[in-house]
Amino acid sequence: MKIRDLNEEQKKQFKYNVEVYRAFMINKAPQLSDYSHSMYARALSYIAVENNLNFHSPEELAIALTKDILTTSDFIKIVGTDTGSNQNIRLSAFRNLVNPFKDLLQQNISEASYTTLSKLLSRKGCHIRKTLLESKSKNLKTEAELMTSRSWKDLQGVVSKLNKKYNMIVSRFLKTNEIPDYITLRNILIANLYMFNSHEYEGLCIHVLLKNEYRTAHLWINEKEPPQDKNHYFWINYENNKHYFVINRSKAMKGLLEPIKNRKMFVLSQRIVNMIIFIKQTFNESIDKPFFKNNTRDTTPYSTDWIRIVNKIFEDIGQGVCASTLKSVYLNEIDWSKVSKDQMKYICYNLDQSKKDTKKLSETRNDNQDLISSVLGPEENDSEVLTF
Repeated sequence: MKIRDLNEEQKKQFKYNVEVYRAFMINKAPQLSDYSHSMYARALSYIAVENNLNFHSPEELAIALTKDILTTSDFIKIVGTDTGSNQNIRLSAFRNLVNPFKDLLQQNISEASYTTLSKLLSRKGCHIRKTLLESKSKNLKTEAELMTSRSWKDLQGVVSKLNKKYNMIVSRFLKTNEIPDYITLRNILIANLYMFNSHEYEGLCIHVLLKNEYRTAHLWINEKEPPQDKNHYFWINYENNKHYFVINRSKAMKGLLEPIKNRKMFVLSQRIVNMIIFIKQTFNESIDKPFFKNNTRDTTPYSTDWIRIVNKIFEDIGQGVCASTLKSVYLNEIDWSKVSKDQMKYICYNLDQSKKDTKKLSETRNDNQDLISSVLGPEENDSEVLTF
């Protein structure tokens, strides 16, 4: 969905609709998660705005869209021209919208309306999911090709170009006080977190790659450690000038869902700290909410939004580049025959690998192909195939 393309009046209507449809979802589909309630509400709100159906209640929207589908056998008003994953979300949102109105549709349209609509929905859903699976298969092939044809320096080169743009933005801001574009600054920071958050350890340049945990991190500027709660933190400590990315609930700590004492901390480079502070001061960011915002700056980016941001940053290198791709290329660059076990463990710590994967890596470190296949697991947040 491209909320940013809406005009101001449409954005106001979109926000109003979201609350209406979210309340409807909570009432009519209580079995769904809070995340699904919000996601479907946003999808329905966008469908309404996109089709100039702004003042329709959930009931009226369901009838209007159903009549259109039964008349045209076309789902364009539902799925629009979005990517496959968004089409799937929008179709699922519509299915959850019409389900409570089965009897009403039969009364207002025809006895066979709901049955016919259900068949059309199932057929369209199967087509979308088939397309998604084919796309996913193609992306996996592209990722494998990327590992052999591209280097870590190629990926860093993309971000180096962005950093030139960043320097120009900062320079212009200092000269003219012109407020820069938030999306551009946010994406540059994200790119640097993945590609240039590094430090030296026993003669090695260690890169911190933490999958997608950055997405929901809060900012903590204090000499005291951040609290041991459910959040992740960018901890900036001006007292000793040592800065860290703090994870309170690492995925590598399998089975641990509650805040824990043995949190994990990763060195945060000065380059990253400077960018974070510039964004905070420029946009007066609150420390009470996650630091990163979506394109409209009204909430944290959804996981699918984050994946698209990373995809977009590296689109000139390859299609479907994600956190696991970056980690693959990074691991493939290391000459493991020259790395000690202690160095290997330190590298794995900074990749937030589990003890099990670290042991596998130790056993196979002289064979790159076995190493990649044994260490790399699926990134649960990197899949855009969403089915409901």
